[in-house]
Amino acid sequence: MKVTSKHFTKISSPAGLVIAGLFLIFNSCQSLTSKLDIVIRNGQIIDGTGTPGFRADLGIKDGKIVEIGNLRERKSKRIVNAEGMVVAPGFIDMHTHAERKIVEIPSVENYIRQGVTTVVGGNCGGSPYPIGEFLQKVERTGMGLNLALLVGHNTVRRKVMGTENRESTPEELAAMKKLVEAAMQEGAVGMSTGLKYIPGAYAKTDEVVALAEVVAGFGGFYATHMREEGIGLIAAVQEAIEIGRKANIPVQISHHKAVGKSMWGSSVKTLQLVDDALSEGLEVTLDQYPYTATSTGLTVVFPAWALEGGDEKIKTRLEDPKLREKIKEEIVRNILYDRGGGDPASIVVSSYPPDSTLEGKNLAEITHKRGQEPTAANAAETLMDLQLAGDGRGIYHCLVEEDIERIMKHPRVMHASDGSTIEFGKAKPHPRSYGAFPRVLGRYVREKNVISLEEAIRKMTSLPAQRLELEDRGILKEGRWADVVVFDPQTVSDRATWTEPHQYPEGIPYVLVNGKLVVAEGKWTGDLPGTVLFGPGKK
Repeated sequence: MKVTSKHFTKISSPAGLVIAGLFLIFNSCQSLTSKLDIVIRNGQIIDGTGTPGFRADLGIKDGKIVEIGNLRERKSKRIVNAEGMVVAPGFIDMHTHAERKIVEIPSVENYIRQGVTTVVGGNCGGSPYPIGEFLQKVERTGMGLNLALLVGHNTVRRKVMGTENRESTPEELAAMKKLVEAAMQEGAVGMSTGLKYIPGAYAKTDEVVALAEVVAGFGGFYATHMREEGIGLIAAVQEAIEIGRKANIPVQISHHKAVGKSMWGSSVKTLQLVDDALSEGLEVTLDQYPYTATSTGLTVVFPAWALEGGDEKIKTRLEDPKLREKIKEEIVRNILYDRGGGDPASIVVSSYPPDSTLEGKNLAEITHKRGQEPTAANAAETLMDLQLAGDGRGIYHCLVEEDIERIMKHPRVMHASDGSTIEFGKAKPHPRSYGAFPRVLGRYVREKNVISLEEAIRKMTSLPAQRLELEDRGILKEGRWADVVVFDPQTVSDRATWTEPHQYPEGIPYVLVNGKLVVAEGKWTGDLPGTVLFGPGKK
């Protein structure tokens, strides 16, 4: 029981004060003698604030951190020996698509094995809807970590307008506002856009501003997969900041990067734009995954106009010789100068249900197998034929290490994965879904010294917690929920590779969510102690 001033409002006599003093002493002694649920001993505590670590024990009871200090004499139901280990807050992944399969795979093992204890879903403009109905289903099923959810602009626009390539009418915009308002009342933490994707690509800036204003009214934030990340990147960052300015809403720039050889080095300009916005008093944060390749649908290199109306209309355009040639020209341009990284071999098929034998093969290999030279033009023909047969996903090797490191150093950038809940062994997904967080700790902290260990942990914990306005998570402190990760700073590393992505990381033996062990001695425990983290507008 926490004692506050309200417990003493009627105590005014000397006897009453004595009783109150005895009451405090009794509660203090009871707290010191009661058995704890878990004590993590002998670890180096790095609390998430960015300050240097210190050696101490951490005591947990009823899901929360109750004591930090020398707890060698304290009784506990379970002792975790963290000798030589770092004890840190559980990692918070601001950018995931984990919600897509979280009901089918509630353990979310590919995340908890990384030390991730909270994920934010509904990114890039796509989310479940209705939000409340989905979150209730998740609560009934249970999950291995905590989930916060954004409402997707693409989802809302599609419900009102389908995939039509035009501006919204006043009536349609009003209908979208109502859907966003309902989502915020049901627990969304904000709104995401995917302005590179359909149908978000057809929306004008003013439409996004109008919807973001609704979100701002509930205290939420705006997360954006910007309109462009390659050619057009600078204008896209300016648009994201302008939306924040006009809607008076915090902006989260998703998976920040500079796509394509022609844009390499542009992070100097984009980060300066962010700094200028911060100087103006705007609230801007970013997230980033630590890899030189992206992953999304195979149609990302298609022109947006060619994707209007769904599969049947896309098929009709691809079967029209004149339209096909026009689409091909733009795909070739994107292969050479944008997402394609300048070479068909840079595009790898990660998932293709119509023909799983293509998974793991690059576009040059597939084109050559078709009896053609792997030129950009022939590769474009291959992509169009693949799309005619069905949808697929790809990995695009189109980034450069210098931009990765420059973006990572910025104090407003969080580490994130842009990954999903993964069915182990299926397809050839981007390794970020298994290794993003340990990769930062192993490669960029220990091996390359790009940032310090304390700073990396701050970017994984308290910084995203601040964006989400989580006052009871993100820092190791008495009274906060016990989301905790224990890892070996000398061995923590990612094991997932481009060719063998289904590999869990190493060096992370213990992970706790709400005071329960979900990973113990490097294995999933079977517990599902996660909870839904509702947004500020929840009724």
